[in-house]
Amino acid sequence: MDSSSSPRVVKQYQVFLSFRGEDTRRTIVSFLHKALVDRGIDTSKDDKKLEIGGSISDKIKEAIQNSKIAVVVISENYASSTWCLNELQMIVDLHKKQQLTAVPIFYNVAPSDVGHQRGTFALERYKCSKIMLLFSSEKRKLMEKIERWREALTEIAGISGSDSKTW
Repeated sequence: MDSSSSPRVVKQYQVFLSFRGEDTRRTIVSFLHKALVDRGIDTSKDDKKLEIGGSISDKIKEAIQNSKIAVVVISENYASSTWCLNELQMIVDLHKKQQLTAVPIFYNVAPSDVGHQRGTFALERYKCSKIMLLFSSEKRKLMEKIERWREALTEIAGISGSDSKTW
């Protein structure tokens, strides 16, 4: 089946905003969200305070899948949230499949630190505890998840975006 005969997917949102709330909700994200909405751009922004270690809700997954563009505001504590890392992984996967366009904004962080997982982007904090070593299948799942996060961080750092340090 060629692309001209495949069904056209209608996206619900023009933009999905991914961000670490405690770092950016009251600064860049609130200004960016207002600017987009004021211009009539349908934007999805999750305003709930999310629990560390929680899974991405079905509502958020659907919003990401139904967006044309994902603006990822990467701030200092972005990688301290497994929720953000799971969102990022999904966004990067969809970007690679050309199902959405990922646009990173590096907010007071160096893109190279994101790509090389240095400083607050080091994922060592998620390594297995001694108790997890007893459960090899759980350890394997966690290690696979960490590897996917690493790949997503490396990928997003390589996408042309905006660095707040150059504004």
